[in-house]
Amino acid sequence: MLREYNVVVKDPRFVDVRVASVYPSFYGVAMSSLGYHIIYDFLNSREDIWCERFIYPYRGSFESSSLLRDFDIISFSIHYEEDYFRVLEMLHRGGLEPRKGERVGPLVIAGGPTVTANPLPLADFVDLFVIGEAEPVLDDLVDTFMGLDDPRGALDEFKDIKGVYVPDNPAERVIVEDMDRACHPIRQIVSESDDPSFKPALGHSFLLGVSRGCVRGCRFCMSGYLYRPKRETSLGKLFDVAERGKKATGLDTISLIGAAASDYSRIDDLCEGLVDMGFRVSMPSLRIESVTENLLDVLANGGLKTVTLAPESTWKIRRRLNKPISDDKVFEVTRMATSKDLSVKMYFLVGAPGETLDDLKELADLIRALSRLGSVKFSINPLVPKPHTPLQWEAFNLDDMKDRMSFLKSKLKGLPVKMGSPRSALIQHVLSTGGPEVSKLIEKAWQGKATLRDWRLKSRGRKLGDELPWRKIDVGLRDDFIMEEYLKMKEDKLTSYCELDSCYRCLKRTCES
Repeated sequence: MLREYNVVVKDPRFVDVRVASVYPSFYGVAMSSLGYHIIYDFLNSREDIWCERFIYPYRGSFESSSLLRDFDIISFSIHYEEDYFRVLEMLHRGGLEPRKGERVGPLVIAGGPTVTANPLPLADFVDLFVIGEAEPVLDDLVDTFMGLDDPRGALDEFKDIKGVYVPDNPAERVIVEDMDRACHPIRQIVSESDDPSFKPALGHSFLLGVSRGCVRGCRFCMSGYLYRPKRETSLGKLFDVAERGKKATGLDTISLIGAAASDYSRIDDLCEGLVDMGFRVSMPSLRIESVTENLLDVLANGGLKTVTLAPESTWKIRRRLNKPISDDKVFEVTRMATSKDLSVKMYFLVGAPGETLDDLKELADLIRALSRLGSVKFSINPLVPKPHTPLQWEAFNLDDMKDRMSFLKSKLKGLPVKMGSPRSALIQHVLSTGGPEVSKLIEKAWQGKATLRDWRLKSRGRKLGDELPWRKIDVGLRDDFIMEEYLKMKEDKLTSYCELDSCYRCLKRTCES
């Protein structure tokens, strides 16, 4: 049985627009997504809108048990390519045709990092896409919808809204410029259940939006390129939101959310202040470069049990990927954590451009050495090239990746290592870098008819100068910046961290952060 608090219930007779906010993954993941809470809070703050939640695999809304076909707007929040198949499944379960050309009824929109980067694979199923962050877009989108007699028949009316992509038209990414004016949900939904499937992935914690964007410049990280520049919520605002949130939810654990939360400029002051307010403080992951002994002390004293770190690979490969963390620093932070009785989870990537067998041997040696430092577990995953990153032209070789993963597995027998799936990585590569032609394969996979050969046939690299499917999506980067980073990667050259060095003008506009 599930019991929820802070759920918004309105009388549908007294609202103008009913919005279904759909998360095509499981409850625990959805309720640990600050973005999902933001959409719910933002839309329900308007008296003329009632926003209800749909979460896979449930057919009806959590607020009224209504079906998707009963709504005016259906909004998907998509964070992972593998969730694309569930978009079709949830539309089907809601009494609607997945393909937009065969569908009547609600306007279907989608947002999130994967479709901000490349909405083309879902363009045959979704009417409109939000490119970037939701808050600057949603009011204009809903107001335009309300002013039209037939919104689905007049999609061109939406194309002039900055941050909205109408398929085949150019779109420009939007972000919240001032984080103190961003939506910081206070009355976050709190759940109680004896069913573990309803436990949030981040535990029962209040989600605090510390920052957005990251300018570390890791060349494999799509989010690091999509949401520049880095923007921080002020310390005073964070303390105010945390205090009000504690009163509204009763939660005494707080999760700091941001693309690089531990890079927050006053992270020690923030954590110490939250602990003084009676919170236990956690972070989904820590940047190795920004971890200090004081920060770990504060987190451990606040109840944190496990820290998550991402060394990614060996020093040589880290440097090529513009993540120049020395092995000494990796060992130093790991020792610091284990000495405070903290467990450590580490993430590594396999398959970076130019990676050799000797690199894999060195990686195995590194992991073995780290495993001797205490309670350390490892997750090793294939590197998947993503749009709007310097790896966007790279191919994904399934057979080669299988060989690499098998080699590492053989070298790491007996260690607490979780190996990612090369097959899943191949599918992710096709979904992230494909064009509209991938829609047929998505539908075929949803129907359970796609074969591994189908995915292999759609997976390919690209040459420099090739026309990219996502070329009409402007994420704010200077036109030649990603090409520069690609060439520097091939030449093993670093791009400095601009917060410690000078601005290298990665954006088209002046960066004021």
